Amino acid sequence: MTTVCALCLKVPRGEAESTRKKLLELGLLDIGRRIRREDDIVLIPVLSRQAEGLGHELADEELEVREVLETDYRKVAEVPDGVRNRLPTSFDIIGEVAIIRLDDDIVAHADKVGEALMETFPRLRTVALDQGVKGELRVRDIRVVAGAPSTETVHQEHGVRLKVDPAKEYFNPRLANERMRIASLVKPGEKVVDMFAGVGPFSIMIAKHAEPAVVYAMDLNHDAVEHMRANVQLNKVTTVVPLEGDAVELLSGIVCADRIIMNLPHSAREYFADALTKLNMGGTIHLYVICERDDIDRIAVDMSVEARGMGMRIGLERIEELKTYSPSMSVFALDVRLLDWC
Repeated sequence: MTTVCALCLKVPRGEAESTRKKLLELGLLDIGRRIRREDDIVLIPVLSRQAEGLGHELADEELEVREVLETDYRKVAEVPDGVRNRLPTSFDIIGEVAIIRLDDDIVAHADKVGEALMETFPRLRTVALDQGVKGELRVRDIRVVAGAPSTETVHQEHGVRLKVDPAKEYFNPRLANERMRIASLVKPGEKVVDMFAGVGPFSIMIAKHAEPAVVYAMDLNHDAVEHMRANVQLNKVTTVVPLEGDAVELLSGIVCADRIIMNLPHSAREYFADALTKLNMGGTIHLYVICERDDIDRIAVDMSVEARGMGMRIGLERIEELKTYSPSMSVFALDVRLLDWC
């Protein structure tokens, strides 16, 4: 291993981690050199003598050179500069599978983009191109452009492990924090319905981190329900009941719920009335919708009007923009509480 003379702070072992984090925040940590320990002193490489302001002694010491891997796949992609500048800065990672979207006129470079992603993120096994959604089940139309041909993987979030195949089932990894938020709201003994459960991320998160009496997890997609059953076993949860079929039809066969999750952003709004009829008084619906940003307030008003037409009064407790869907559209989360009968 190559060593060089480097400027470093001499920090007592007990203060080393907090000092390292502070140097990182200040942009003074030299990540091209390895930290070294000598007895109870830790030598932390720094970029300038400004680091002396943290109150520790500066010294020149021999430190090992640390290879710094490139973290921006766009810089290593073998594509023309005009294409490089248009490559997306964000993409989805589901387990060991990366899924990226490209503008139609640069799709021809997808293989090179895939290779660059795998080089930059060694833990990836597969890179796939997102070509939009297809069919009644709104599954992504994806094409593998680099790595192994299989897109089945195990995704982890907040202590939950999920078997999922994004080529067969709808799954949004960017909702991990939202799923945890919902789980944190569930009170002991609640009856929960997950109307469009997919492979079970909301349902299993709730069963893992809360104490529901039962979570009825429904989906029309056979592949998703099979993975959901496997995920119930994988996470050792006992309160999730996977149900395959049309959610509206399945609702008629279960008891009223204290909480209903409607994560089908393109069309969940169409089923709001059906869900409302199966909600206990004081219960909550968590509905997700994709719409123009200027339309969300109107949609909320329309839901209140629809509820009044059914003889119910609802309260919109939360409307939050979760993520951008297109330049003018976003995914919104609405928390709707059933207050009383009109």
